[in-house]
Amino acid sequence: MSKVALVTGAGRGIGAAIAVALGKAGFITWVNYSRSAEAAESVCTKIREAGGHAFPIRADVGKYADIQEMFDTIEAQSGPVDVLVNNAGIEIRMPATDYPEEIYDQIMNINLKGAYFCTQRALRTMKERKWGRVINISSVHEDRPTANRGIYSISKAGMWMMTREHAKEFGMYGITVNSVAPGAIRTDLNRKVLEDPAYEEMVLRNIPAKFIAEPEDISGVVVFLTTDEARYVNGASIYVDGGLALN
Repeated sequence: MSKVALVTGAGRGIGAAIAVALGKAGFITWVNYSRSAEAAESVCTKIREAGGHAFPIRADVGKYADIQEMFDTIEAQSGPVDVLVNNAGIEIRMPATDYPEEIYDQIMNINLKGAYFCTQRALRTMKERKWGRVINISSVHEDRPTANRGIYSISKAGMWMMTREHAKEFGMYGITVNSVAPGAIRTDLNRKVLEDPAYEEMVLRNIPAKFIAEPEDISGVVVFLTTDEARYVNGASIYVDGGLALN
């Protein structure tokens, strides 16, 4: 029987690439979205065209009730989630002195609270069945501070500690919990700033590999972490950044 994977925030960018890769790897893949049903269905179509099975599912992971309803639906239709990829996230840039409370709450609710409660729900059935994979899509900014995106960095630092806490607590049950920390990736989240040639040049100066990656450069690492070959990788944060964090 095929294992079940859920990728949050999978309608575009890194999440979409991960969902497609998992679908091609044989997982029954649930493609979570919060706003664009059309984008999620497009991702599902790519998986189906490759011979896989995929379903879109709407939920705002910043809302606890939405998370519970999403897992209820998946479990009723496909069975418990075997692989959870916490990818949903937002980044809003502004000086630290300017963040209003509502923006703070929005970032933390989606990036950290959502990942926590999705993981909590998934771990319950993973523990019962003595197998599971939780993969958190973090960022080099979990450990690399930068100006004007402080709340984003704080949320990713929290995700990194969450990864380690869960890895330590649940490793004895055949569950691995790891983070993948991308660097500069050409996604919708970054596209606007990367359209500025001066900004892109500045970013490239800090990347030893001298190129900005595509979302597909992240998905292969995620698929590897779901395999038996990665069964001894637990509590790790794997940087996929061309060496950006070295600076």
